[in-house]
Amino acid sequence: MKRLFWILVASAAVVLAQDKQTVGTNIELTVYLIAGSAQGTADEVPQDLEPTMKQLHSVFAYKSYKLSESFILRGRAGRANTEGIVPGNGLHYRFGYNVLRVSGDPPRAVHIDGLNLMLTRTSIRAGKEETETIASIYTDLDVRDGQKTVVGKSSLNIGGDALILVIVPKVIE
Repeated sequence: MKRLFWILVASAAVVLAQDKQTVGTNIELTVYLIAGSAQGTADEVPQDLEPTMKQLHSVFAYKSYKLSESFILRGRAGRANTEGIVPGNGLHYRFGYNVLRVSGDPPRAVHIDGLNLMLTRTSIRAGKEETETIASIYTDLDVRDGQKTVVGKSSLNIGGDALILVIVPKVIE
């Protein structure tokens, strides 16, 4: 019985040590909001996203992709969020996560719970301000440090186009 007790104590100490390693760790999430369109012939994305676009062309039937917005969210374990406006169309975005953890040993894995993106549009109708959700993505995921990841796709409520969310986590030492 004593042996089992000491095994449990040692295991708890290891878990606690790993948690302490990641609590103060900063993470940068580079976020790309990409619009997929049924029209067009050429992609309008930065060169470093071209391999990702090749994959998207092989999976989805959209004819062209365009980078709508990109931003960086820097945070730690726990909750973080940001919001802004997508240039050119006045859509408002809100992006964040509920919990973020980083594995202690390289290659480091980033565990994100409650990753969420919401695209909305505000309009005035009959003298009242109304907010309409245009697209949203909500998920939990695990991704490697530095790995470019297509998180998800949401159909836009303003035509046959889609919003595609791509993130790249970077552990800041």
